[in-house]
Amino acid sequence: MNNHPGIIDNKFHLGLLIHLANQFKDQLISQYFSGMDITAAQFKVLINIYKGVTSPVEISKTLVMDAGAMSRMVDRMVKRELIIRSPNPQDKRQVILALTGKGQVICDHFQNEALASIISDLTARLTPDESRQLVNLITKMLPDEITAPHR
Repeated sequence: MNNHPGIIDNKFHLGLLIHLANQFKDQLISQYFSGMDITAAQFKVLINIYKGVTSPVEISKTLVMDAGAMSRMVDRMVKRELIIRSPNPQDKRQVILALTGKGQVICDHFQNEALASIISDLTARLTPDESRQLVNLITKMLPDEITAPHR
């Protein structure tokens, strides 16, 4: 018998449940933006730029994406006119990413409407009190340096 609090039984340990919740959230994002032909991964790049992270290297670290995959995604997003890639004036070997008007509209829409819809779908089986408890527990679980940039 394992008495570790993060392991309920051999099937549903905390790590697996967090992983499954993240996949479910990504499915909801992809479904929501499917009419705009935006994937969850592309949306995550857009929202990082929207929040001021303009370096592909920093975005790939945040999203745990290798540099090659990030470069290919940026290429596709530039071709689709979602983002602009410009040389970094301080270091010509690096680039700075920015949203196009189209990318800005998608992020504004997310902040104003999509977020509430996706969170509602994500927590549909929870009561409002359970949702608040979940937010409090996950916030408590995460180190401050991870949550601080989002406060």
